[in-house]
Amino acid sequence: MRGVSPSFLCLAALLVPLTAVRADYFSFDLAGTGKVRFPSWIPQRPVASAKAHAELAFPIVPGRDNNDLALTVVFREEIGQYLSVYWADRDGNRQLLCPNLFEDINLANQRTLLITRAVMGGPGKVILQSSENVLNVLRVRLDWARPGVVRLVDGIPNGALITTGGHFFAPEEVDGTALTPVADSWQGPVLLTSVTERAERVENGVVFPVGVQAKVAHARVEVLINGLSFDASVRLWVNGKLAGTVAVEVPDLTDPGYTAAGSYIGWRKAGLLIPPEMLNVGDDTFQFEGPANTPLAIRDFLLQVVYAAN
Repeated sequence: MRGVSPSFLCLAALLVPLTAVRADYFSFDLAGTGKVRFPSWIPQRPVASAKAHAELAFPIVPGRDNNDLALTVVFREEIGQYLSVYWADRDGNRQLLCPNLFEDINLANQRTLLITRAVMGGPGKVILQSSENVLNVLRVRLDWARPGVVRLVDGIPNGALITTGGHFFAPEEVDGTALTPVADSWQGPVLLTSVTERAERVENGVVFPVGVQAKVAHARVEVLINGLSFDASVRLWVNGKLAGTVAVEVPDLTDPGYTAAGSYIGWRKAGLLIPPEMLNVGDDTFQFEGPANTPLAIRDFLLQVVYAAN
């Protein structure tokens, strides 16, 4: 999850896709060859339009429950291109929900977008539109979700999304706006700060500078990684010395990022405790080392520190 570690969460109420009943979710694999059964709230087959800007439209009839709709799209990125999301009402009037799902990493990726009931209003269509005459979409998953609240630091309530696979999404991750770095924040003695501002490719040895204000007693890094296979690992170097191998999560099998071959498309959370003596007061450097000749991207690189007592 972007910018929120487990120690920063206090769950009050959740917004959870209701996937216990098959009718409450739908997954559409564009490369699939089997017969597809559509739930009652998708009254017609999704319609693909071949045009200068290819489109894929899912007709949606919201149920009587006042639920929101979580849209997860698995796709292949292309640098300089876009994949937009619209909601079109029954009269065909379109509302732009996300101008571009792509993060300019030129890798297979996935993003989740929350379409609120207030936006939908009634029956309509979810429309994916490409900047090209081909649609680089691999899979689409739609989950009905009941509104709720995740209570964050300092008792400030914020709407959020928790998927059935256990992924936490901050509100700004699922509202269709451009992703921005997390602001520095304190939770007691723990300082959380963002090292990166956007998704970046790192296989060519990108060095990330970080300023440390005082002697550190405890340090931890958290990062999202895209492009790493399950049998590979990533090492972290701090100030030119090996800090260790980051522990990378294995996503829940309900995650739509899994391929038929068992590989995974999307971001995986990773973390590592850093020996505090490796950090200097002043300027420090961090560098990720993945498998040789393997495209790799990171996002939401966070550093947590507890400064030593004076």
